Amino acid sequence: MVLSPGASFFIAAVPPRPANPPAQPMLSRLFQIDLQRLILWLCLLSVVVALGNALYASYLVQREVLLRNTLEANRMYASKLAQVTNNLLLDAQHLLSYSTESLDGQLVAGPRLEAEADRLQQQSQHFDSVVFMRFDGMVLATSPSSIGLAGKLLESDVSRYIRKLQLPYISEPFKGSTGRWLISLSYPIFDDDDLYLGAVIGSIYLHERNVLSRLLGQHYYRDGSHLFVVDGKGIVLYHPDRRRIGLPAGNDTIIRSAMSGQEGDGQLRDADGVDMLAGYAWVNTANWGVVAQRPTATTLARLDELLWVTVRNALPLLLLLLPGIWWMSKLIAQPLRRLASIARRMDDGASADEIKQVPSWYFEAQQLKRALQAGLDSVHRIMQGLRRENATDPLTGLTNRRGLTTVLREYLHNDSRYAVLALDIDHFKQVNDTYGHDVGDTLLVHLASILQQNSREADLACRSGGEEFMMVLLHATLAEAQVAAQRLHDQLRLQPNPIGQPITISIGIAHYPETTSHPEDLLKQADQALYAAKRGGRNRTCLAEPDNKDLPADRPEA
Repeated sequence: MVLSPGASFFIAAVPPRPANPPAQPMLSRLFQIDLQRLILWLCLLSVVVALGNALYASYLVQREVLLRNTLEANRMYASKLAQVTNNLLLDAQHLLSYSTESLDGQLVAGPRLEAEADRLQQQSQHFDSVVFMRFDGMVLATSPSSIGLAGKLLESDVSRYIRKLQLPYISEPFKGSTGRWLISLSYPIFDDDDLYLGAVIGSIYLHERNVLSRLLGQHYYRDGSHLFVVDGKGIVLYHPDRRRIGLPAGNDTIIRSAMSGQEGDGQLRDADGVDMLAGYAWVNTANWGVVAQRPTATTLARLDELLWVTVRNALPLLLLLLPGIWWMSKLIAQPLRRLASIARRMDDGASADEIKQVPSWYFEAQQLKRALQAGLDSVHRIMQGLRRENATDPLTGLTNRRGLTTVLREYLHNDSRYAVLALDIDHFKQVNDTYGHDVGDTLLVHLASILQQNSREADLACRSGGEEFMMVLLHATLAEAQVAAQRLHDQLRLQPNPIGQPITISIGIAHYPETTSHPEDLLKQADQALYAAKRGGRNRTCLAEPDNKDLPADRPEA
């Protein structure tokens, strides 16, 4: 801060307040931001954000639990049904084996063979049709007889493979001579000399109601969940939508895993584009994969409802909190609001008494009240002191040494950090001897102008005597003081001066509390740093040594 002649330190002229200040518009008052509203809105925002975050976290956790539980349930269900299907196929092969043993090593067309075919097809209900085939492919007996194969040769790839293999066999899905999609289970027939006679073949018609549909058709969830079965090549053996039977199941990762003999779970998108939660397991007897799946949307359908239930349960507590938040915000803001009102009327003679009456029940309010009272007392003392004394240098318009001393004395009571810069013009005596004292005075005014241009509102520039000047930088760190000093060097070098020749200055810096813990020694430290700069060759800045490392006070020539 720079004082001009007749100015008062820290306090600018305040116009008299009108007796009845104009009222603020209603809209302006409504949207005015004060501490109480700020605390209230911050608390509300914090509560809403915390509640929203808790709800979102709860939503994510519940969603993950639902998805994980459904996937695990489908995997276990698929595994259970795979085991049941495996047992069913083993049981079917056992029935075929028992039937071959009942033939006593003979495979001859006739009533006995036809009766055995009927018994096997009708009593077990495992097969939709039963065929006894001779080693050359001739059908000797069928059940039911309506399939029309008796006495015909079977020339399909599956029948030839069965005759070639001569081992128990479960076929892949294929289209039979009747045009049906089916799978066949076969068991070889040998005579007493282990001569291959033929095979008994039990077939399951995939597009009709069969043992697989009876076993797998009812999912324990009745909400769009279902199962399907694929063979090792990815062909659908069973599906609730019979149009899908015999078609490729797709190339999804889950399908490939089910085809390759693995067990697990995961998400997939079905042929209709519906996102599904699937579990899968392997039927090792037939190299089939069983996939149990449930729509993801169905699984998560109740999640939104649960979320709203949580919100409804939380709202009463939030509504109960609102009056408490409002009351606490008012209680916190009241002391600061009164102090702010008093600060706007600092010129009022009753301000000091009003400050004492402000209740300050928490630490910050106590500190602000104490600081406002100290500031008011400090302002009054400084104003009274500057009115009594002539504290201005008549040549430069800066504060003189007496005014500087008065200000620094007041700083002792504020316990604020500040820096003092002591500076003078290098070789000023030569300027006076060469150009005369009038030009020397003009150069002093020029330097004072530069100090004023580089002073903040809270800084104080003064002429302490002769060619020496002082700057007090309130609330400045030592590093900031060094920056300010360098700025003065640069400005003096760059700006034209009255003598038209380069001039330089030397600067000494002292700082409270970084170079001394005794603010009354600050001017002395700054002077000593200035003398060190002179002895160091001039045109430079020196920092004061910390306490107990003072430089000798012998003064060099200017």
